[in-house]
Amino acid sequence: MSTSIKALGQDEQPSVSHKEVLEYDEDSKQDQSSALEGSAEPAHIEWTEEESRRVRFKMDICILPLLCFLMICSVGIKSNIGNANTAGMSADLGLTNDQYTMLLTAFYIVYACSQWEILMLRFVQPRIWLFFVCMAWGLASAMQGVTTNFGGMITCRVLIAFFEAGGVPAISLYFSMLYPKEEYGLRWCIFQACAALSNAFAGALAYGIVQIKSSIPAWKLLFIIEAMPTFICGALILFFLPSGPGKCRFLNERENAVAYARVFQGKPGEQEKGLNLKRMSRGLIRPWTWLIAIIHFCGSTAFNSISVFLTAILRDMGFTSIKAQGMSAPPYIVAYIVAVAIAFLSDRKKTRGIFVAIFGLLGGAGYIIVAYAPSMPARYFGVFMVAVGVYTGQPMMYAWCANNAHSPSERGASLVLFSVTGQLGSILGSNIYPKHSAPRYYLGNTVCAGALFMSCVLSTIGTIVLRRRNRLKAIADAQRTPEELLTMRADPDNRANYVYTI
Repeated sequence: MSTSIKALGQDEQPSVSHKEVLEYDEDSKQDQSSALEGSAEPAHIEWTEEESRRVRFKMDICILPLLCFLMICSVGIKSNIGNANTAGMSADLGLTNDQYTMLLTAFYIVYACSQWEILMLRFVQPRIWLFFVCMAWGLASAMQGVTTNFGGMITCRVLIAFFEAGGVPAISLYFSMLYPKEEYGLRWCIFQACAALSNAFAGALAYGIVQIKSSIPAWKLLFIIEAMPTFICGALILFFLPSGPGKCRFLNERENAVAYARVFQGKPGEQEKGLNLKRMSRGLIRPWTWLIAIIHFCGSTAFNSISVFLTAILRDMGFTSIKAQGMSAPPYIVAYIVAVAIAFLSDRKKTRGIFVAIFGLLGGAGYIIVAYAPSMPARYFGVFMVAVGVYTGQPMMYAWCANNAHSPSERGASLVLFSVTGQLGSILGSNIYPKHSAPRYYLGNTVCAGALFMSCVLSTIGTIVLRRRNRLKAIADAQRTPEELLTMRADPDNRANYVYTI
């Protein structure tokens, strides 16, 4: 049995576009990542742009706040070790600078090695998987508040890294299951830019916690208190998060059908079950996959550095430890606002690379100012430039990577490599701010500036290359007959079908 679904009010293309419809059989209808749950398979569905907007709005309202809550919990737990250290963790545990650096490095090594967990969404319902990892890393995080030595702390950090690797990174694949690629960028940016809000809240929260008069050290309270919202988030995910388009409890039967068709129409390869090893391997050998992975390595080096070391950098500018916690919040808030605005513009323009390049340049310049500017106000302004640069560019990189995969298997493989190289960049970023380089941190700030300048150059090259590929495809399509185009577009493995997001 087959179903044909198409949209009303969309631009018609000569000869072929009216036949670009979605067809799926009974097997694919049962696929956990794409099936319609609890609804009969319609014989034929047409939808209007107004219906599409209504479905998108309902999905945004019901899904994005929950996932943003997940991101805020995740980043708070991942980066609060910097605030805890400022509040006296190393002094109380007797940690040396090398041991503290090892805590950071061990986390990112395990995190990088566990990025394969992204692919679990192809086999386990997203709400079940995300509930499990969320509760597990929350428990491990809370345990940091009762540790008394280096061994206990590094054990907790390793467990947090292992479980968290299956959470936030997997959302990059989850969004591609819910939204068409032209809508992916804004949603992913709203989600990932919440890392900036999380760091802002973490700074404000830490500012308050370290002033609590208690028999429990402030840094221990920080770990325990910031772990609590994670358990609430896990429960909400289990009960409210849909496992795919067409499986939304907050949509009626017709709206679920439209949600399904919006993602899969004209994309037969998107309906594959599980993972296709051939497509995965093909995704891993594509030059584009490696180019965007290297860009992400550069961006993550700077992204991680500001997340972990910002309070220390501010403290060494002359602020007290408590004041440094509070002064870290404004740059993150500004960064979030700019990131969301640019993501909206990026989706409207259907381009990613130019924004990665521009904000890589801005962030790199900010790091230079932080390191070499003579006055404290100028250096603090540089912090704003860095925050805006990295928190705007980083989400664009994810969207660029996910948008330019030809199938879920290729996308999954590309995102795993992309995430692994990103975590390698995080490892580098966590080892280039030794305490003895304070207060200017010339080594760390210069390396981060260079990494962002390199991401700017590589993004420009990638934009030029993909634009040329699209132009050559348009020329080739103009020379094909309508029958050849129909045959070509019915083949999910034919790369000549693909129009790249530049």
